[in-house]
Order: sequence, then C-alpha cells, then structure tokens
Amino acid sequence: MLKIDSIDSYYGITQVLFGLSLTVREGEVVTLLGRNGMGKSTTIRSIIGMIKPHRGDITFNNQSMIGLPPYKIAQAGIGLAPEGRHIFTNLSVRENLIAAARNNNGYSNPWTVDRVLALFPGLEPRISLSGNKLSGGEQQMLSIGRALMTNPRLLLLDEATEGLSPLLRRQIWHSITELKDNHQSILLIDKNLDALLQIGDRHYIVEKGHIAWTGNSDELAADEALQLKYLGI
Repeated sequence: MLKIDSIDSYYGITQVLFGLSLTVREGEVVTLLGRNGMGKSTTIRSIIGMIKPHRGDITFNNQSMIGLPPYKIAQAGIGLAPEGRHIFTNLSVRENLIAAARNNNGYSNPWTVDRVLALFPGLEPRISLSGNKLSGGEQQMLSIGRALMTNPRLLLLDEATEGLSPLLRRQIWHSITELKDNHQSILLIDKNLDALLQIGDRHYIVEKGHIAWTGNSDELAADEALQLKYLGI
C-alpha cells in the first residue's frame, strides 16, 4: 500500500533522513520507533507532503506522492492524527468531525459521527463542547476520530499517546486495537514499547535518519540489547 524508497529529506540545508525506506501493506499495523530527534516525525511529514524529499520516491497504491500538495495526498486516502493533535479549538467536537467528513473511496460502511462516538465513547458527553474545553486525552481521541472521518485507507498516528495518563493511554490503545481488528492499515509512532509490541505487525527503528533495524514483535521483544542500544530501554 505504502512504499518509501530511499528518501533523503531536509530542513533547509540540514539533512534529516538518509536513504530511508519502509513499507506498509494492506491491513498492517507498522510502527516507527526511536529516540527523540531521530527522524520519525520527519518521515510522517515527508509522506503527507509537508516536506518534499530531495531524492527517492514515496508511492501509495502505486502512485507517486512526491510533489503533490498535502490535500491531494489526503484525498488519495491517507489520514493523519498529528503530533500535538491540532484540533479546531473554536469548533465543537461534532463540528470537528463533520468538517473532515468525506468518503472518496466509496466505502459502503463509512466513518460517521456515530461510529466515531462508538469507538471513543468518552467523546459522546462532550459532543457539543468546543475543542478547547477538552482534556488532552479527549483531544487525542478527537484527533484520531477526525482522521477517521476522512475514511482513509492508511491512518498515520504521530505520538498516539504522548503526555496522557495511564488510563487514557489504555483507552486509546483499546481503540487502536479495534481498528486493527477491522483491518485498518496504520503507521504508528509512540514510545510505549509494550503496547507497540502487542499491536504492531512489523517495526522499524530509526536512528539518525537511517533505518537501523526492522522485524516483528517477537524478534524485537527477544532482543534486549537492541532495545537498550536504540530505544534506551
């Protein structure tokens, strides 16, 4: 579904990604791991067109995304719940969801406000509140729900549970597991290794803009030296 092929990405004259490659297949949950500042979020920004790689290619459903504006990439079927959430704080929960609603792929059972509320029942009593009245965890649920309202073929989750309480983290992970069970393709960044090992089909470790390792959950869980070297665990 998604193929990143040897991309080099820069901020100004500073190179951040060096020949980075990865793939996400239909129905997979793939994670990006690594310490802060290693290039994980830059990879996401490169996928969605906020950064244009200087070299290499990014293809989605066999179509190159390089050079397309972010809205065209979103219309192709890629949804994003960004780091920092970036919900519309002056709009209500319902308005945030409706603002993003579309079904370009013509799904027979598209995401609707009611379906998002079923996935995140904590949002239902907040449905008429503006975004700035929500807790951090509620804002994160809304951010994911808003991305789902675009009915994406691929969902990008950048720092899915960052800064949340253990209870809210569990709620978010439960909802992501439901998405996985429904065969939603996901590329996921987070620091909670235990949860990622449970939910991820494959993992990539990013170190200074390179892919340092890739493998499955059993391989990663068994290699404590690898965890210590690249994740500080």
